[in-house]
Amino acid sequence: MCSLAARINDPDTGEETRNNLDEQLQLIYQRIIHRYPFLSCMGVATPGISLVYGTEAPACGDMRRALLSQALEVITSGQEHKGQNNLLSFPMTSRHLEQLASRAGFHSTLGLPLVAGSRKLGYIFFGAREEDRFTPEVVEQMNVYSRVIAQLLAGNGRPTENLRSAVASVLQLNNASESESPAHLRRVAMYSRLIAENCADKFDLSQDWIEHLEMFAPLHDIGKVFIPEHILMKPERLTDEEFQQVKAHTLKGRDLIDHMISCFGYQNTLHHTDMLRNIITFHHEAIDGSGYPYGLRGQEIPLEARIVAAADILDALLTRRVYKQAWSMEKTMRTLWSMAGTRLDADFVEILSRNQDELIAIRARCERELAS
Repeated sequence: MCSLAARINDPDTGEETRNNLDEQLQLIYQRIIHRYPFLSCMGVATPGISLVYGTEAPACGDMRRALLSQALEVITSGQEHKGQNNLLSFPMTSRHLEQLASRAGFHSTLGLPLVAGSRKLGYIFFGAREEDRFTPEVVEQMNVYSRVIAQLLAGNGRPTENLRSAVASVLQLNNASESESPAHLRRVAMYSRLIAENCADKFDLSQDWIEHLEMFAPLHDIGKVFIPEHILMKPERLTDEEFQQVKAHTLKGRDLIDHMISCFGYQNTLHHTDMLRNIITFHHEAIDGSGYPYGLRGQEIPLEARIVAAADILDALLTRRVYKQAWSMEKTMRTLWSMAGTRLDADFVEILSRNQDELIAIRARCERELAS
C-alpha cells in the first residue's frame, strides 16, 4: 500500500499526531475496501496534508501533488461535488489528476469535498478500475465516509477530540433528510432530558449521563441516511419490502456509529458510546417484545433506548407528517397510555402525562431557537 502522511505543514503538528492521523485514515480505508473491494485508490488532501492509499495507486508523489492542487481549488472555488462513472468529463478533477487516474487504469472515479460544519477543508478522491461502480447508493455512503474523514482532519487527528464535534458532523446528515427535521431532532432531545430528570432518583442517573442522553438522542434515526428518501416520505402505507428497508436503519445506524467510534478512538467509559449505540440500535424495541431489530422485552431494552422511544413517539404524534396531521395533546396522551406496558415503558408515559405544560413549553422554546 502506498501511504504518504508527510507534508503536514503545521509546525505544531508533532510526530505522534501525524502517526495517529495516518493510522486512523488507513483504518478507514481498510474498512471501505472491505465493503467495496472494487476500490483501488483513495486520496485525501487539505492545504496542509496530502495522503494516498491503495495497492494500485499511481505514482504517489505525482498523485499527492495533484491532490494538493485539487484541494486548494475546491476550497477557493465554491464548486459542488460531482461523480462520474466513466472517466470522460469530471468537473471535480483537475486535468493533471484526471491524466494520472487515466494512466493508472481507473475507469470510475469519485471526488468529494471534505466538509466539517460549514468549512470546506479539502478534497477526497476514489478510483476504481471498472466502469459504473459509483452508483447513487455508493456515492451516498462515500459521502458518509467523507464526513467522518473531514471531522477527523478538523480535529488534527487527535483521538481525544470532543465527541460533540463528531456528533454534530453526523447530525448534519440527518438534517439533510426531509423526513427528519432539525426541529423534530431537537425536541426529541429535550423530551428525553425531561424524562431522565424526572426518573433520575429512581435509576440513580448522574448529570453527566443525562447530558450525554440529550446529546445522543437526536442521532436515534441516523441510519435513515441509508434509506431512500422516497420511502421515508411516502404518504401511503409502506409495502412489506419497503418496511423491511426502513427497519434496517437501526442496524445500519449502529454500523455507522461503530465505524466512527473505531476511527476516532473513543473509549466507552469516557464518552458513553455504549449509550449512543443502544439508542440507535434499540429505540424501536417494544416492552412486550413486538419491536425490532431483536424483539427484546421489558428490562432487556436499555434504559436510554426506552426513554428515547417514548420521546420519539410523543413528537411523531404531535407533529404533522406526510402521512398524518398533527394530533392534539389530549389525543396524543390517550394514545401513549394505550401503548404503556406494551410498546412503551409505563413509567415514562406517566412522566410525560404529568408534565404536559412543560412539553408545550419545550415545543415553543424549540421553535424560537430554530427561528433565531
